[in-house]
Amino acid sequence: MLEQLFWSLTHRPYITVFLIAFLLLSWLEQGALRTWIWIIISYSVALLAEWGSINYGIPFGRYVYHYEALSNDLVVFGVPFFDSLSFSFLSYVSFSLAQFFMSPFWIKAYDVQRVTSVEIRNSVSVLLLGAFLMLVVDLIVDPIANLGKYWFLGDIYHYPDPGVHFGVTLENYAGWYIVATVTIFLNQHIDRYLLDREKRRGEPVELAYVPCKGLFAPLFWSGIVIFQLGVTYWLAYGGEVLPDQERLKLQALTGSFIIAPILVLAAAQLVKPFNRVSGDDIREHISTYPSGPAGGPKVAIPVTPPASSLAGEARDHEGS
Repeated sequence: MLEQLFWSLTHRPYITVFLIAFLLLSWLEQGALRTWIWIIISYSVALLAEWGSINYGIPFGRYVYHYEALSNDLVVFGVPFFDSLSFSFLSYVSFSLAQFFMSPFWIKAYDVQRVTSVEIRNSVSVLLLGAFLMLVVDLIVDPIANLGKYWFLGDIYHYPDPGVHFGVTLENYAGWYIVATVTIFLNQHIDRYLLDREKRRGEPVELAYVPCKGLFAPLFWSGIVIFQLGVTYWLAYGGEVLPDQERLKLQALTGSFIIAPILVLAAAQLVKPFNRVSGDDIREHISTYPSGPAGGPKVAIPVTPPASSLAGEARDHEGS
């Protein structure tokens, strides 16, 4: 089993890179405990969903894995381990990007920090938006994964009844939204439980301050979709003649139109003047949510900028 796991991680390096990036982002944003909980929940939900789909067509619709092409990979209950594991970083980065869209920012010089309250983090808005953003990822990923035999993914599955969106079924997209919603919903409720426990014990989780941490989620999400879109353009315009090349070019162009508005809106978040936290807002945020020791590099869960910087910004505002 370890040999098969090692093979999957080394022969699909892009998944390994995304997984490492997820571990770093999640650890910086929510700490080690919540990161491991997220992995366990997201993997379990995805594994159950994929098992249900390959056996009963629920919730992704029916598709068939090619186990001869997966002979070197770790397969659990008929599902490739790396496939279900990828839902960990796909769901979390979508959840984090949803918080990016719903939160104000603390910006000073080139430092960008997202100021996300508990209410925002665990809100229904973040739940629904996060699930939608994961669905958008799948709109790019699955059409090109369906052509895996033409690139380094490999010919690992097919739909017995191809769907209308470049061979991908609408049931698949509905299933992704359901899986994303369930994953985020469960983690939000566990987060509330952990926050209550930490308050009772007087032991708030402290997170490392990293410059520009507020940009990590949109950059990570963008990296995933741009990588998959890059593979699509490579196949469409790489010179090798493939079946239905014109349709592949349309697939690449359509994917660009899908992600472009989201990337533009993400950039707009950083330039909206009314989306900034400063002055009285900073002082209220400091008094409402614990920020750790003044002057220290640690920050408690809902607040991202260091307390000393926030307090200094508030004093500057009062002095003006």
